[in-house]
Amino acid sequence: MSFSARTLIVAAAAVVLSACTTVSSIDAVANMQTSGSAFTRGLHAGYVELAYKEAGFYDWVDAGFFRDKAEMAGSGQVVLPEDPNDWSISDPDMMAALNSERQRLIGVLDDFGRSEKPDLAALAQVMYDCWVEEAEESSERRGFVAEHQPVELGRCQLDYFAAMEELLAVEVVEVIVEVPVSEFVVYFGWDQSDLSPLAQSFLNDVAAEASVQSPATIAVGGFTDTSGATAYNMQLSKKRAETVAGYLVGHGVNPENMLVGWFGENDLAVETADNVREPNNRRVEIIFE
Repeated sequence: MSFSARTLIVAAAAVVLSACTTVSSIDAVANMQTSGSAFTRGLHAGYVELAYKEAGFYDWVDAGFFRDKAEMAGSGQVVLPEDPNDWSISDPDMMAALNSERQRLIGVLDDFGRSEKPDLAALAQVMYDCWVEEAEESSERRGFVAEHQPVELGRCQLDYFAAMEELLAVEVVEVIVEVPVSEFVVYFGWDQSDLSPLAQSFLNDVAAEASVQSPATIAVGGFTDTSGATAYNMQLSKKRAETVAGYLVGHGVNPENMLVGWFGENDLAVETADNVREPNNRRVEIIFE
């Protein structure tokens, strides 16, 4: 962790913090009597785990940072996700992705995450903060910490996106159960056209719903975000649409009732400037008509 504008106290007293951060101090926070909501208790457990992880890599400054966030959450405070602009992250693409995801994460937390899915919401926030912390680690560092950083960065990103995907997918499934719907959305990772296990499970429900509703037409449309070349995105949206259509056909949907189209970076779900990696635009829409 480099010393950034994140907190002047940490920047000015890094030596003192590293000296007073010990495994026993993390143990004390781990064993504290927690209060607050299920969400804050989930944050407490998650930040304690991050503190232990950083201590294992002898990164005592970050270990102390996550220990202190765990203590705040354990006392019942609603601790917000880190603002990446307060960290020294040199990669502009990484910074753009983190800012975009923070906005999306806070929206999910405010809308339903903290109250309806507190454990999953807490996991998403903890993994986001893990991603921020690892993104700040400099590639120019040497030694044990530098060797583990790329792997840990990848793990934090994957765990964050998996938690967010499950949060959003769970919300869609609840809508399917409670009210009749005729429109469904499957989301994809950046520059990806394959289906995650969670997306496959969701499409199983869509295929089952198609059997119940027996729509005359099932429209399947693929889309991308604005990052990358326009022509490439058109082909990527085609791959996504064909992947979803193929999966539905393989699970009993009549291909003669299906209309498959692809639209590249047109008709954005969330309007953005060019070359922006917006997760909500990387999608396939399925409409029963």
